[in-house]
Amino acid sequence: MLLDYVYVAAFVSFPDAVFILLLGFNLSNIRDIKLSRFLVIGGIQSVVALFVRMVNIYFGFHTIMQAISLYLLVMIFLKIKYYKAIIPVLIGILSQGIIQSTILPTIGVIFEFKMTDLYYSSMKLILANIPIFLVSLILLIAIKRKNLFLCDIND
Repeated sequence: MLLDYVYVAAFVSFPDAVFILLLGFNLSNIRDIKLSRFLVIGGIQSVVALFVRMVNIYFGFHTIMQAISLYLLVMIFLKIKYYKAIIPVLIGILSQGIIQSTILPTIGVIFEFKMTDLYYSSMKLILANIPIFLVSLILLIAIKRKNLFLCDIND
């Protein structure tokens, strides 16, 4: 059981946290942060996600806890003021949430499983997230190539 949590942290939570940061900061027009810093924050966030997943809490509350921890990690590691750190974190979480909420139901219909099955089957969760990561990567590439952003908090 613990090994399943570790697999989810490594193969779902870590890439998810990194894509949240990359999408959020690029859409906030902050593009001068090294990838290695995002990887460190993503690694720490995946450990936080591991512990949050191991604790039996209400569904949905884990997302709030992880959003707060990611926000705190961004402030600590990137030394960004609290009012500027919240914007890319929320934009990233929102963009990943939109991607997940459109792709996961589609995958569920195609492969005939319920969303609750993902909570109980780590392998299904990991496999279901592969298309999400591909779409996130394509979106990130498009944002970088077209130099798109939602808001400019570089000031």
